[in-house]
Amino acid sequence: MRRRRLALWVWYRGDRFQGWQSQRTGLSVQETLEAALAAHGVEARPMAAGRTDRGVHARCQPVSVRLPAAASPGALGGLGSEGWGVAAAVDAPDGFHAQWSSTSKEYRYRLATGALPERWSGLVWETSAHPRLAGRSIDLDRVRRALERAVGTRDFSALHAASSVRRLRTLLGVTWWERDGAVELGLRGDAFGRYGVRLLVGGAVLVGAGLVDEGTWERALETAESFEGLRAPAAGLTLWSVGYPERLDPFARVTPRLPGEPPFVPMDQA
Repeated sequence: MRRRRLALWVWYRGDRFQGWQSQRTGLSVQETLEAALAAHGVEARPMAAGRTDRGVHARCQPVSVRLPAAASPGALGGLGSEGWGVAAAVDAPDGFHAQWSSTSKEYRYRLATGALPERWSGLVWETSAHPRLAGRSIDLDRVRRALERAVGTRDFSALHAASSVRRLRTLLGVTWWERDGAVELGLRGDAFGRYGVRLLVGGAVLVGAGLVDEGTWERALETAESFEGLRAPAAGLTLWSVGYPERLDPFARVTPRLPGEPPFVPMDQA
């Protein structure tokens, strides 16, 4: 039977799920989406751009799915409930695959060294609460410089989980917004190993706190020499966007229906 290729733009609050992938420990985004699709007569298994771990949010998690040729994507664009939703459902270009067609991913990480607005509570890493950082002053300029030093193609083995097989990756760029000790940083790369963003951010914060010297950080980047790093909490991390070649990007002219609230909006707009 001929099938219609569809691309879904899915968003979710990571603190409502046990991660993207179906598992025994609790409700996942994948099984929640599958159940919602099945209720609309779509039995095909959705394929996401990548997995997110428990507690990690997604503003844009692209998903590939196939429908019967006569089916309409219109009804799927409004799927969702508490903590998740489909922001757009569009026909996908020939050859599109949410995971294998992607060329880059951008993550946003939020942290704070001081007081936070109430609406961001639980969605930002409040560094003073971490046992290794308690009582420590964090130099945010040093944190920023440490992250910017990581830009480039290198072996990131010292800064991702050992279960990630691929070693050579490219960090394409770092963005930074800061106000009154609250920071929203963006990391864009061709791909990230498991815990890659959280270990990069956590390691840079250790540099900023004076718990890791710049020589150790340099060796981790240049020679993949391991050190006692720090995995930043999942609550501060959001998969922000996924890049595709122009001819394969199903969302290039789409205006997504996203929640106008944290963590799906930039900190300077909330």
